[in-house]
Amino acid sequence: MKTKGTVLILLVAFLLFTAVTTLVVTESAPVQVFNDALYAPIAERITPTLTTISTVIGSLTHWYSYAPIILLLLIIPRTRMKIGLPIGITVGISAILGPIILKNIFAIERPDVNQLISPGGFGYPSGHSMNAVVFFGMCTLMVLRYATKKWLKIAFTVFAVLSILAVGLSRVYLGVHVVTDVIGGYLAGIVVLCAAILIEGRLEGRKSEVTSDEKSK
Repeated sequence: MKTKGTVLILLVAFLLFTAVTTLVVTESAPVQVFNDALYAPIAERITPTLTTISTVIGSLTHWYSYAPIILLLLIIPRTRMKIGLPIGITVGISAILGPIILKNIFAIERPDVNQLISPGGFGYPSGHSMNAVVFFGMCTLMVLRYATKKWLKIAFTVFAVLSILAVGLSRVYLGVHVVTDVIGGYLAGIVVLCAAILIEGRLEGRKSEVTSDEKSK
């Protein structure tokens, strides 16, 4: 992705996150209507099977569920610096920024109607949604960069997008987040992801310059 495009996406996501946050914090009436309207059809389709599936999705998308994958990438010498470290640092920042910092700054309670599980902490923004964007986004970046098979790039990108959407939907289905919580999490995740891509790109550029200088000597 070109640097200008990444910067533009970051700025747009940040502005949208600011706008959504303002509406949520001020408890705007349209926000409540919006959340209720989108949750109503979901509430009508609650079944034991879907509840189990959504619970499993939630348990598999905690930040610490990504840890074994990241640890493996860090252990393998060939992936340690190029893949494991960028993903590990970015997901770590997301895990701290979302659930620990942003949630406590805004201190917005979770919905208290029809919760199918018992989560802890505040609701906005959705930490699961934020971490999903960052983790699957970084993984997609690495696959697009290093995979040689076009079909693999396409397949993983589709898988990543569907996984991110499934995470957000499962959180609303379980009644632990409203839709704006998930949207806020997605937008915050995009900001972190784009910032990480820009920083990682700059570092890679400097490494290339150093390598070129050493070869020219």
